[in-house]
Amino acid sequence: MLKKIATLAVTFACLFSFMASATFLDDNPRFVQVGHNDTTESYIDMNTIQSVRYDPPYYIIRATVVTYDYANNTVQGYDNNFFYKFKAQTVKTQTLGDVSYDLQGNVLSTSALPNPEVKTTDRLSVNGHAANRAFRTCYDMNFFQE
Repeated sequence: MLKKIATLAVTFACLFSFMASATFLDDNPRFVQVGHNDTTESYIDMNTIQSVRYDPPYYIIRATVVTYDYANNTVQGYDNNFFYKFKAQTVKTQTLGDVSYDLQGNVLSTSALPNPEVKTTDRLSVNGHAANRAFRTCYDMNFFQE
C-alpha cells in the first residue's frame, strides 16, 4: 500500500512539474525555435518580424526573440534590430528592450534600453539563428550563404 501511494505521489509530482513548464510557446506556429541548451529554449516571434531597411547590401530587420528559462521558470522577450552586411556575411544585434511574460503569454512588464549597444553576432548563436530566420522570412532566402 505504501508503495502505491509513493508511486502515485511521484506520478503527480512529475505531471505537475511538466505542466508547470508548459508555456504559450509550446506547439505555437507563431514561435519558431532558434536555439536551446540545458537550461533554456529560444524562439523568434514570427509576428514581430519587420523589414526596417532594404538597401542592398545593407538590411535592418526588427524582431523579438523569446527565451524560456527552465531554471527560473520565466519567459523573457528581447526586441532586437538585426543589422546585416550581405557582402561580408556579418550581422550585428541591437537589443532595444525587453518584455517579461507569464507562462500563458500575458505581458508582465516591459522596459526600453536608453542607449542600446550594437554588438557583433555569432552566426551560430541564438541571435545568429534568429537573424537568419528573420532574413529568410522577409526575403525568401537565407542570409548566411554556405
